[in-house]
Amino acid sequence: MARFDRTIPPGGEGKITLEVRTKGYQGKLHKKARVLSNDPKQPQVIIGLKGDVWVPINVNPRYVRLMGTEDEEVQSVVYLQGKKKEPLVAELALVSIPKRVDVQLLELEKGRTYQLKVRNKVKGETRYRGELRLTTNYPEKPEIVIKVVCDIRGLLEVRPKILNFGRMSQKRLGQLKDNAGSMTRSVTVLLNKGNDLKIEKVELEKSLFRASTKHIKPGQRAQILVEPVLEKLKKGANLDRLKIYTNQKDHKVLEVPIRFDLI
Repeated sequence: MARFDRTIPPGGEGKITLEVRTKGYQGKLHKKARVLSNDPKQPQVIIGLKGDVWVPINVNPRYVRLMGTEDEEVQSVVYLQGKKKEPLVAELALVSIPKRVDVQLLELEKGRTYQLKVRNKVKGETRYRGELRLTTNYPEKPEIVIKVVCDIRGLLEVRPKILNFGRMSQKRLGQLKDNAGSMTRSVTVLLNKGNDLKIEKVELEKSLFRASTKHIKPGQRAQILVEPVLEKLKKGANLDRLKIYTNQKDHKVLEVPIRFDLI
C-alpha cells in the first residue's frame, strides 16, 4: 500500500509512504515499489523495503504438501520454533482428516522446538485437502492452523478420466461434416516412473469415434487423439468407451468413457 505526493514543485521535495501488511509473513521480508515520473533523466525509480517480521512461533514450512506416486511412502515435516523467552508448549488439538493421514508431534528441544510429522495413509492414487490445529501457551498465538494438501499420483495416469465433447445441435453438426478434425479431443497417457511406456493398441467399444496414437515423449508420455464419426452419431447422448492397451503389467488396459450430446 502506498501514499505519495503526486506533484512536486521545482527544487521541492515530495514524500512517498509505503505500508506493508505483514499478516501471514514471518522472517526476512523484501518488497519493491516502482516509482514512475515525468523526469526525462530518470523516469523510473525502484524503492526497496527490507525487514524482519517477528512472530512468536516460527512455522516452517507453513503448509503440508504430500506429493508423490502411489508406490511411495509420502510424508512431510513441519518445524515449530518458539521465539519468546518463555518456553513453548504445543499440543495437537485437531486432525480434520484422521483416516487419511498419520500425525506425530515431537518435542525436539525442550520448550523451544517441535517437529510435526505428517504421513499419507491412503493406498493408491488419491487427492485430498485438510487441516491440522495445534494449541500453544503463547497468548499472541494460542492456535496454529496448518493446511494439508495431498496429490498422490498413479504410476500410470490417464488424463482426462472422462472425455466429454459437450452439446451440439444437429444443424451445427451438419455444418462441420466437412471438417470433422476440428472436433478432435485428446487423452494423455503419462508414465510417472520409468521410461518404457508403450501403447500397444487403442479400441472403441461402439466405433462412434476413431482414435490414433501420438507419442509426445517416447517411453513416458503418449497422446490419444479422438474424433467423432459424424455419420454414426444420433440425436441424444452418444456414449462410447475408449480402451487403451499398454505394456505396463499393473495397468494393461485403461478405459476412458466418451460422451457427445446431439440436440
